[in-house]
Amino acid sequence: MMNPIINSSISPSLLITIFVPVFNGEKYLNETLSSIKNQTYYNIEVLLVDDSSTDESKIILDKFAKEDNRFKVFVKENGGMVSVSWNYIIPKIKGDFVFYTSQDDIFSIDLIEKMVAKQQETNADAILPDMEYYFENRQNNKKTIGFNGNRNVVLTGRNAFEASLNWEIHGFALLKSSLIIEEFFPEDAFDSDDFMTRKLYLKSNKVVFCEGTFFYRQDNPQAITKTFSKKNFYTLNSAFRLYHVLEDNNFDKNSIINVQFALLLRHLQLTSICQLYHFDSPSDRTEIAQYLTDFKQKHFTPSFYFSNLCFAILNLKLRFIILLLVCKIDIVFKITAKTYSKSNTIKGCS
Repeated sequence: MMNPIINSSISPSLLITIFVPVFNGEKYLNETLSSIKNQTYYNIEVLLVDDSSTDESKIILDKFAKEDNRFKVFVKENGGMVSVSWNYIIPKIKGDFVFYTSQDDIFSIDLIEKMVAKQQETNADAILPDMEYYFENRQNNKKTIGFNGNRNVVLTGRNAFEASLNWEIHGFALLKSSLIIEEFFPEDAFDSDDFMTRKLYLKSNKVVFCEGTFFYRQDNPQAITKTFSKKNFYTLNSAFRLYHVLEDNNFDKNSIINVQFALLLRHLQLTSICQLYHFDSPSDRTEIAQYLTDFKQKHFTPSFYFSNLCFAILNLKLRFIILLLVCKIDIVFKITAKTYSKSNTIKGCS
């Protein structure tokens, strides 16, 4: 192992696990892993899960593991989603806290140190650094700093969950390992990690903010969040789980209705997209069409439609009421979906 540069002024008593799932990430991987290796806080373990890459990613991972024994490489059968890699790596986590990063993001040199210092100061379960929406060749990238620009705010887990619904706070946090180890990440949607981040915020004793910057890369066109394919239809599973978390935890009716509205609208949009999208095969089209039908029949029950209707009427939530009726009345739903499809601009649609 090459001796790490120890510049941190805080006690390195906490072991920090950094989890990096990897699939064909050779283009940015050296930069990402170098930014982790050079952290001023040295008491880290870096768990690298290669999802059976077909490029030079494994060679790069092995190089870092050979040079620095804090880096550990695991190879698993291709699962296609981050949630599968999460479930694979959870039993192997040894750290007191965990931080997740994609294979193309970058850490400021003091990122871990600043988060650990804030944790030691506040005893919080979740610590969020500053985040920059990173474009490599662009200046003045958008940044998220604290909560509405204030790093001194302390949120309850419940308040942080609500703030995450519209991503008023971002989803890259140093999280207490015990919150994660007892969880299973749903493997039926590629965005399950977003859902789980919100759920973990809800479970946290408090959520705090600190300096140090996480550079969230936006200029990688191959990133899973930047492409549209069959996988995107299954995001309805995460959206419905989110709705149920709000219902089960008695959140404010306005918050529930907003999430329910987004779920109904997304189902309508995806039904429309399905009619025009150029699937890889006829069987894929059949699969998704059946999934959308089954999803509506299973989840959009009378109780789902009408549980919040009285509140919506009393509070004049007209957009919600209209959409509810559109989705409830089958013939209106089909006409609306067909009309919407004519103006659809999703790549891969005619």
